[in-house]
Amino acid sequence: MTGPGYDLLVGLHVLSAVIGFGAVGLSGTYAASAREATEPRQDPALRRYFHLSTNWAERSLLVTPVLGAIVLCAGDRSADSQAWPWIGLGCWVLAASIATGRCWPAERRIQLWLADLPDSADGPPPGLGEFRDACRVVQSGASVVSLCFIAAVVVMIWQPR
Repeated sequence: MTGPGYDLLVGLHVLSAVIGFGAVGLSGTYAASAREATEPRQDPALRRYFHLSTNWAERSLLVTPVLGAIVLCAGDRSADSQAWPWIGLGCWVLAASIATGRCWPAERRIQLWLADLPDSADGPPPGLGEFRDACRVVQSGASVVSLCFIAAVVVMIWQPR
């Protein structure tokens, strides 16, 4: 397959990767801000970003290998036996494992902590240490996921045989 249909598939594959990996990176940036905030529950930007919901932009990274496989099958099939698509898939597997196993559960803990407004303002809020730990997990996990994304982009452009 060549032409506009193939180009559209490649574009969708790239778009899903950029949105998904970018959203994980953005969560890491917000987690770093939340970790350093003196009063994280008082920060409207943090409460808005980490509101109780599923971050569907992050989940779009799960579509990336599906679209990549479609692109691979729809092309001239010469890349099947080359190393670069499989290295890219390996980068994605590592990144998706970290995102689904570490980042997303920790992000849910951040959301729950920010949504729970205690009645009393005496002393530090309960669970602040666990909150900061969850922020650290998201921040460090997002850093590794971002490195995996950069490695995958380099491999996809370089295309080692």
